[in-house]
Amino acid sequence: MTEFKPLKDILKEEMRAKGLNAQKLSELTDIAPHYIKALLENDFSNLPAAPYVRGYLDTIARILEIDSEPLWHEYRKESEIKRSGESDKLPSNRYAPKPFNKMALVITLAVLVVIAFLIPKIADFLGRPSIEIISPPSDMYQAQQDTFILSGKISNPQDKLLVNDSEVVVNPDGSFEKQVSLNSGCNNNVFEFTAKRFLGFSTSVKRTICLITSPTQQQETTSTPGIIQ
Repeated sequence: MTEFKPLKDILKEEMRAKGLNAQKLSELTDIAPHYIKALLENDFSNLPAAPYVRGYLDTIARILEIDSEPLWHEYRKESEIKRSGESDKLPSNRYAPKPFNKMALVITLAVLVVIAFLIPKIADFLGRPSIEIISPPSDMYQAQQDTFILSGKISNPQDKLLVNDSEVVVNPDGSFEKQVSLNSGCNNNVFEFTAKRFLGFSTSVKRTICLITSPTQQQETTSTPGIIQ
């Protein structure tokens, strides 16, 4: 075998010596026929990237029982090897273990910590608030003075509290007070307490206070028990 023969001539000469044609060589090497044809015609533009070609030449040399290095040497001389950085690498095995990604682990742990912190806080934004009315202690409550202090407590100081659509300041412990003026009788002394939660629900409680200014009014409201202020 002459060292300076073109690659295609080397291959054809050795194939003749073994009594092989292109189709038979393709079957023995399991290399696609169009790649065998491209090698025999120096049609390097139709060959894959260099690492593949070297693998083909190694396989062909083993079948032809010759040294693969001269074949590879001639190929490199006669062709412009496709070099494109990462594209010349053989495909990775998708079943092979992937490198451990420390950054992904750190990010995942950070997300889990944030979620664990937020879960107890979700109710503060989405749950239904609760409200306790301390004064008046019951509905249809009887009072004898026209000035009255409404008071109570809500479960979350961050909730918004309204009394008859008027916002009331809530203390850090959730307690609140509001002084109101009463009108004679019951009908004009209805107070609706509403606690509203951010992005959540609202809870409302109504209380009616009856201002008693005469014995007659007291007799009219005796059917409903009350506490005299």
